[in-house]
Amino acid sequence: MRKVVISIFVLLLLLACSKSNEEIPEEIDPFIYKTGVLEEGETLANALLDEGLDNALVYKLVNKLDTLYNLRRAHPNDSFTVKIDSLNIIHELSFKPDQIHNYRIIRDTSNVFYSQIDTLKLVREIFVSEGEIVSSLWQGMSDEGIDAATIVMFTQIFQWDIDFFIDPQKGDKFHIVYEKNIDSDGNFVKAGNILTAKYSSKSYNEFAYRYTNKKNETRYYDNKGICIQKAFLKSPLNYRRISSYFGSRYHPITKKTRFHNGVDYAASYGTPVEASSDGTIIHRGWKGGHPTVNGQKGGYGKTIIIRHGNGYKTLYGHLSSYGKYKVGSRVKQHDVIGYVGSTGLSTGNHLHYTIYHYNKPINPLRLKNVSGPPVPKNEMDKFLSSIARLQRYFISGSTADSVN
Repeated sequence: MRKVVISIFVLLLLLACSKSNEEIPEEIDPFIYKTGVLEEGETLANALLDEGLDNALVYKLVNKLDTLYNLRRAHPNDSFTVKIDSLNIIHELSFKPDQIHNYRIIRDTSNVFYSQIDTLKLVREIFVSEGEIVSSLWQGMSDEGIDAATIVMFTQIFQWDIDFFIDPQKGDKFHIVYEKNIDSDGNFVKAGNILTAKYSSKSYNEFAYRYTNKKNETRYYDNKGICIQKAFLKSPLNYRRISSYFGSRYHPITKKTRFHNGVDYAASYGTPVEASSDGTIIHRGWKGGHPTVNGQKGGYGKTIIIRHGNGYKTLYGHLSSYGKYKVGSRVKQHDVIGYVGSTGLSTGNHLHYTIYHYNKPINPLRLKNVSGPPVPKNEMDKFLSSIARLQRYFISGSTADSVN
């Protein structure tokens, strides 16, 4: 009898073990997920309707989403996901305009929609990089693992003193302390701020330190607290070459030698043209400047003129079209005021750019630029302490601790 009891116990134990080893079937998700990206000129509503979803419900969800995120700012390649059931009823709409934010409209158990924003938690880490130009600044910085957005920011810091289209030479050096925003898996998500930058060449050797004053104004300064930012940009656009300089020249259309009172920047049609300094637009339209040839209307074609402080004005000629700003509009440095074209007396796409000082044209390439406001005297101690901390990264050359 004892043997029988033991045998039954062993049998039961084996059965229990075999059941515990059986795979538990995975729960089947009853929902269907439709994903997509916005195409050029497409709205989110149109993209959803193209998926065959109910018209009235689509507009209800899109209008609710618009209260979380202004969909007029949506761009091509922004992604969306719709969660629907077998009856094609929407249970959730999510919209991702970037890698960090996910805007969601969710149906609850009472068939009421509520909104939710999921934000990816990021950690800022500080990196130090340096290098030397062999072929180009872009290539040199890319070779050091510096992302595209940070490279652009670097050129913007020094753009008042260096024209990065013509000035960089082989052997020039760069040094940079900058932030990266990293996700929990250690993946790069987006660029942070440049904390310190340095550019060295035969004619230029300058540090730039990021500092925010008590008025919450952030600028870059040298080690004496002098602002790196200048009143006027070195050039108001990304161009291929300078096609005509300031001074006397033979005009290819008029066939006469005349004084050329500006600089011509050859660039692709439609290249954005930026305001080179803060000011007010005082002219927006066709403007003369050259004599009429063969009875045709000549001049600078479509032109913008901006009035700045201290008696300065800037003229931007031969534009193909204008930006959003009208006469009387106040513009900031870097605002896009127009686009390169070839209107007026012009043989090809370029920007004619003139700086006037009390109505007298001056050579933009020889302008004695004026620095922005320096660090306030009552903040110099704080500023010097700030740059002393940043200078330690140049000494150690290592990555700093994470910044929460």
